[in-house]
Amino acid sequence: MEKQQDILGYVGLGISAVGAIASIATANVAYASAGLTVGVGCNVFSRKQQYEGLVNAYNQQQETINELTQKIESNHVELNQTLMDYKADLGTSMERLQHSIQELLNSQKADIAQEIKRLDLQHQELNNVVSNLKEVENLSQELRNNADSADFFYQRGVGYEKLGNITGAIEDYTEAIKRDGNMAKAYHKRGVLYLDSNMKQKAVDDLRKAALLYFEQGDIDSYHQAREMSRNIHDLKMEANGKATEMVVGSELFS
Repeated sequence: MEKQQDILGYVGLGISAVGAIASIATANVAYASAGLTVGVGCNVFSRKQQYEGLVNAYNQQQETINELTQKIESNHVELNQTLMDYKADLGTSMERLQHSIQELLNSQKADIAQEIKRLDLQHQELNNVVSNLKEVENLSQELRNNADSADFFYQRGVGYEKLGNITGAIEDYTEAIKRDGNMAKAYHKRGVLYLDSNMKQKAVDDLRKAALLYFEQGDIDSYHQAREMSRNIHDLKMEANGKATEMVVGSELFS
């Protein structure tokens, strides 16, 4: 009986121990469940914050994208307008440039044509000078063999006159007159050169002589030319009061 009581006591003690262990285990599970619940709650809260942050960041990026899009569209319109204006200005500038180039080309063509004309005239003048020089040289050679030829002196005087050698021309016309006192054209030529040299009285005398000879020889046209030229020669006359008055030198020569 005592043994049975001991066994029952041991069993009761074991059951108590098991109950205690079970209680501890249950408490641990409860604690663990509570910790899990808290951890899950914190995790859910953190994820919600992350989600809201991502949404806000997305919205901000979307706003930035929208602003950039608007700016791009605005800039695109401005760029298109600027491009159109630039094309218009470029077209106008090109037209002006082409017009300026054409005017420059036309001006250069005109200048070149004028220069060619001037060079042609200069070339012709040089040819005339060379021709006159050759003629003067040939006449000089002829005069070495025909020193009494009035015509050769006259022709050489004409050559000198063409070359601008007025002194030489007057000398040769004078030599021609010495050899032929009736050579009206020599008087006429020399009178004109005297007039150009401002030797008016000598010019009147020669032109009067030329006119008389032309008249005698029947050359009426040359007579009128020499006569009118001599009549139109003017000079200045000093009065007693120091005032200069114009007078006609040759007016009374054929009255």
